[in-house]
Amino acid sequence: MKSFPSRLLIVSALWLAGLGFAGAEEKFFEIKARKFSYTPSTIQVNEGDLVRIRLISEDVHHGLYLDGYDIQTSALPGREGHLQFVAEKTGRFSFRCSVTCGALHPYMIGYLYVAHNRNFYAASAAVILMGLLSLGFALRPRPGAPEFKLFGLIPLNWRLPLLTKFPWLRPIFKSRWMPLIGLIINLFIFTIILTAAVVGGIGAGNYNFGVMIVWILWWVLLMLFMVPIVGRLWCMVCPFPLIGDWIQRGRLFSVGRQKSWGLARRWPNKWRNLWPLVVLFWVSTLFSAFFTVKPLATFLLLGIVILLAIIIGLIFEKRSFCLFVCPVSGFQGLYANFSMFAVRARDPEVCRNHKQKTCFIGNEKGYGCPWMEMPFEMNRNTYCGLCLECFKTCPYDNMDFYLRPFGQDLLAERRRTDDVYRRRGTDEAFKALTMIGIFLLFFTAFQGPSAALKDMVTAKTAGGYLLYLVESLLTDFAIIPLALLVAAWFSRWLSGNKEVPLKKVFVNFSYCLVPVGLAVWGAFSMGIIFPNGSYILHILSDPFAWGWNLFGTANFPWTPFLTRFLPGLQILIVLIGLAFALDFGFKFAQQTYPTLDQAKRGWAPIVVFLILAHVFFLKLFVG
Repeated sequence: MKSFPSRLLIVSALWLAGLGFAGAEEKFFEIKARKFSYTPSTIQVNEGDLVRIRLISEDVHHGLYLDGYDIQTSALPGREGHLQFVAEKTGRFSFRCSVTCGALHPYMIGYLYVAHNRNFYAASAAVILMGLLSLGFALRPRPGAPEFKLFGLIPLNWRLPLLTKFPWLRPIFKSRWMPLIGLIINLFIFTIILTAAVVGGIGAGNYNFGVMIVWILWWVLLMLFMVPIVGRLWCMVCPFPLIGDWIQRGRLFSVGRQKSWGLARRWPNKWRNLWPLVVLFWVSTLFSAFFTVKPLATFLLLGIVILLAIIIGLIFEKRSFCLFVCPVSGFQGLYANFSMFAVRARDPEVCRNHKQKTCFIGNEKGYGCPWMEMPFEMNRNTYCGLCLECFKTCPYDNMDFYLRPFGQDLLAERRRTDDVYRRRGTDEAFKALTMIGIFLLFFTAFQGPSAALKDMVTAKTAGGYLLYLVESLLTDFAIIPLALLVAAWFSRWLSGNKEVPLKKVFVNFSYCLVPVGLAVWGAFSMGIIFPNGSYILHILSDPFAWGWNLFGTANFPWTPFLTRFLPGLQILIVLIGLAFALDFGFKFAQQTYPTLDQAKRGWAPIVVFLILAHVFFLKLFVG
């Protein structure tokens, strides 16, 4: 006699197999295209249906390319386009404009639903199963003190000192050309970007060097490689503070005096945290529908950032701009705690015996840490900008560049510097939370089918834009934080320990959202580069829109890259983020509550929160 789970499995398999057996029909749709939306923006058919589409343009030349099916048509005013195909693949498929039609052209999107959406059902089932497995793993008996291992396999205190293992790397890290050469190269690239944003055409952003390099290539590399792998790699080569450094030091290559040529004022104590960056990044995203698609807006944004870096460098000490003002710095710092690489001292005893602390105050070979960190006791990546000055100033070569498991810094204990800079608190919690909220609004505006939302974010009407600002404010600073706060309250209540401050529970579990945020932003970034990456070939050959063809690719046609695999890759990335969140989440529970039993009980509401959140994310991406 079969067990109940076996019977359930058989019934479920038969049900899934039979979803596509409905009788096929012929479905006809008339889709009207205008800047920058389709009407209707969503259409639904059944598996096996014969689908016929008539495309009508209401203003300019538009196209319709259907992801997954790799077919397209186009329409001019008065000249229709036609498509016909059999809906043999199930799920949700984006159809997008294949003819450049204006500023928001890359984000002119609609959805085709082919029932039944097995991808979404299977991925949602995987999310629930992963959550249940996490609870089961947490509830199993655990003799002795907990030993933190990544997925129960890799000790989280494991580190490989790369400069010790490969001594030929140390002279590179100690050279003053490192990372100066990268900064100079990047300064050259940004000069082209700024020039192209002014003289390279003010039309469609997908044909502008500045827009494509910054908001397509750079953003995708930042989210998929730089931050999750190396941490603040971008900060190492960012050209924005270069002029400020020059003004402060009086030179770029050699070492000048340690005292700044500027006023060198101290940043106010109450703002020595991520709160300014939380607010500034949120404010900057309110104008995303302009600077991510309009070249002149990109120029103004980058120009303002560079000007602020110079002014703050004149007034405040060292890299105050990078630490407390740069909008990009905040999420880089928080997410860098997940990265595989870190700068750390090798032997704490050597640091304790070295009274001069030249890594902090500087010497004739390098400057004191521009990021105002104390490298000799640093244990988190949040505020380390990988400037490598500590490698140059340490007389004992006691600094190293470590390879370690993902997320090691998320569990790092508080240090004295955490109190000095008033960090590792609600500021970092809200940075994690607002990054999720900003992702939600970015996705719905730029990869969703809603014409109304696109009108709102582009300020088509003042009232619509004001409504968008209110929605963004409530989503980022009220709805999402409140959802985590409710989960934290249930966690503390179920743990039975009312002595643990609710704030501590809220902050500790907010770090679950670091791998989650990286994952959803990574999946979002794939939705940008796969359909739009081919435009980069054009702008590389003709960066200033002067009719050049430097590399023979100026006339390369728009070619979506592997968009048929995009939903599966997005599902995979979201599930990987969940796996890390669940693995670290129970470790946060053990750090939050004094006993293992309390941690087990307190972990359950957070698992429910993560399951619900990830089913929602899957609904956005493929549902």
